[in-house]
Amino acid sequence: MNVQMVCLADQYISHVNAKFPGSVHDAYIMRNSSIPYVMAQLQRHRVWLIGDFGSPNLSWLLTPVRNPRKRAEEQYNEAHGRTRRVIERTFGLLKARFRCLHMTGGSLFYSPKKVCQIIVACCMLHNLALRRQVPFLQEDGPDGGVVAAVEPVESEDEEAEEDDIDNRNTVIQQCWKMGYW
Repeated sequence: MNVQMVCLADQYISHVNAKFPGSVHDAYIMRNSSIPYVMAQLQRHRVWLIGDFGSPNLSWLLTPVRNPRKRAEEQYNEAHGRTRRVIERTFGLLKARFRCLHMTGGSLFYSPKKVCQIIVACCMLHNLALRRQVPFLQEDGPDGGVVAAVEPVESEDEEAEEDDIDNRNTVIQQCWKMGYW
């Protein structure tokens, strides 16, 4: 399954979409989720999500700069990478806590619908464990935390993509001027 997740800085999962097979591209899942609607509502509050190189360029989705040419862009990429590690740690913790979600701990030999329900249930239990401060007991060494390579998405609307890249550049320049990096 290809799972789309959004988490907060404290690794609390605020959104999970686990209804698409692994062959479906991340950008397609994003377009067919509630995320664009929710983010459109939050845009006036200057809220952004952090995406990877495979993510589409959207006004509310900050992606890394492919070929940084300026020091501000390099520092933006460094800050972006540090911030993005939260979701990678969340995936790793989720897979370590619920070994059925990790390839080395087993596989889910159920119907795709049941697998989706299991994934969502694990995310809910993960949040409950965080909220109740249930300690994580690691019995068999550190989790490998697999990171999948994602193919870049070609934009269908180049003009809109330019506006979204301009938005990212505005964020980079404002943060640079204010001394955030």
